[in-house]
Amino acid sequence: MTLLSPSRLTLFGALLFLTGIYFTLRFFSGFLRLLSRKLRKNRPYLKGSASDYLWFALGSFAATLAGGVLLAGSAIQNGLQAFEGTKVVGTVRAESPSVGRIHLTLDLGETHPARSKMEADLPGVRWALEGEYLQWQGAPRWLGFADGHRVSAALGSARESGDPDRPEDSRAHVAGIYAPWFLIHRHPAWAPMARTALRRSPWLSADGSTYELMVTDAGYVLVSGEKQSDEKRPKNPEEEPSGSH
Repeated sequence: MTLLSPSRLTLFGALLFLTGIYFTLRFFSGFLRLLSRKLRKNRPYLKGSASDYLWFALGSFAATLAGGVLLAGSAIQNGLQAFEGTKVVGTVRAESPSVGRIHLTLDLGETHPARSKMEADLPGVRWALEGEYLQWQGAPRWLGFADGHRVSAALGSARESGDPDRPEDSRAHVAGIYAPWFLIHRHPAWAPMARTALRRSPWLSADGSTYELMVTDAGYVLVSGEKQSDEKRPKNPEEEPSGSH
């Protein structure tokens, strides 16, 4: 995964940042040169030119900072999957290979920023998924700011029932830690426009079912699909009891 992807936000940020850096250095060096002339006697100097160069340098530096903010925003959202409303984003199969163990197989599609197919093993009898959410407040969308989410961890619980918001007993990272999002989540003052949150799905048992994974504003929802049990598996015709004729 690259830190910056070719997007509208990256393009605007790079143009502002690189152009701002160039003119900041150019005007500030001109300010120093003219200031030197002003302070030295018998050197030609146009009154007010040094202060003009300083103001131009400060304006260019402001453009540099604006470009840096856009590039930082692009880096934060680049590690997440675009959130475009409630929809199915993948499938999850939950199995229990042995008592007290859970095995999850996730297929999150090609648009997921990490690997599309992942597996997780963890202790427990019930499981849930946790995701990283990002929402921009007051950011101009036309620049390319977009809300996002990412399935980050699988959680395990040793209790078969209880409070749906109970803390997990075990955790398995399925997509790793994305540093830019993690830093903003730990230090929200660094990016006042970014609202980050960890949201999870309801707790479910590992009974061999396959679920459709849906993303919503409140967290992940798992819709039960086909359960592969012995009763529903196709039988070998040779095992069918012969009928009477």
